[in-house]
Amino acid sequence: MSKQVLIGLDIAARIMLLIFTITFGMIVILIGSKEALAASLRPDVVITGDYIKLGDIFDGTENAEYVLGPAPAPGKDMVLNARTLYKIASALDVEWKPATSAEQIILRREAVVIPQDDITSALEEKIRDDVKESFSISYMTKPSEMVMPAGTDEGFEITAFHYDVQKDTFNASIVAPSAENPIKRTNVSGRVERLVSVPVLKNSLKNGDIIGALDIDYIELPKNKIASGVVMEESDLVNMTPRRTMASGKPISLNDLESPKMVDRGDLITLVFDDGVMYLTTKGKALQAGAMGDTVRVSNSDSNKNLQGVITGHREVTIR
Repeated sequence: MSKQVLIGLDIAARIMLLIFTITFGMIVILIGSKEALAASLRPDVVITGDYIKLGDIFDGTENAEYVLGPAPAPGKDMVLNARTLYKIASALDVEWKPATSAEQIILRREAVVIPQDDITSALEEKIRDDVKESFSISYMTKPSEMVMPAGTDEGFEITAFHYDVQKDTFNASIVAPSAENPIKRTNVSGRVERLVSVPVLKNSLKNGDIIGALDIDYIELPKNKIASGVVMEESDLVNMTPRRTMASGKPISLNDLESPKMVDRGDLITLVFDDGVMYLTTKGKALQAGAMGDTVRVSNSDSNKNLQGVITGHREVTIR
């Protein structure tokens, strides 16, 4: 039998040793006597290779290179509890006992990780070549982080990218670390939602509060998800008042607004007589409430005559 075959069989036997020890709790008795060695449990173990070695778990052993079994997948952990560790130590004549039953060790496989945010940012840049306005992405198949073995080049590429302008949909492949060396590959797809700026209130306002330019903020919403009748222009908000208390940061319907009352029934008001040649003012009383531009009935305090006029300001009615 060749030397390479013998080596392969030896590693396979050692892997089986770890599997039987952990899974079935069997103590493997090695043939031949070995000198017991004082050892200590290693903290925070990071494995760089494909196999777990005795030296990854214990310090102070002559058999540090002894292969116990396969390492966890890149980026994954394996937890060995006190019972399992003691069985491994006993099977391999390592002088070690757990201090408490809660003692354990975590074996972490070193890896190169491509974060999900990096992939998302690269896709957005790619889409921006076709969509010049603001947009957001609604994923049908969302990208996830890509985990590769330690020592792999850090990087990824977007390949097979296709964008449908008519449907605003896209699909692509993400390969890492490169298209020439695609160790990892994932496919993504989604829909582009074009965004528009929508005016909203900075703070909650109630009926009677007059909305001014300083009360207005903007948020971006998908164009195809904006309900009919939502206010889209700042000019439709300024000098209006909410019909009821209105929360901040939310789209506003035109039906939720009204012109503020400039005159209430019973108010003492200023009557303005303006015929284009003569301009006079006197005191009066409002017989009706109304907003700017409304025609209301009023009473002249001097003559006690009832008149009609147009509201032209706060508690001001013009008779023409």
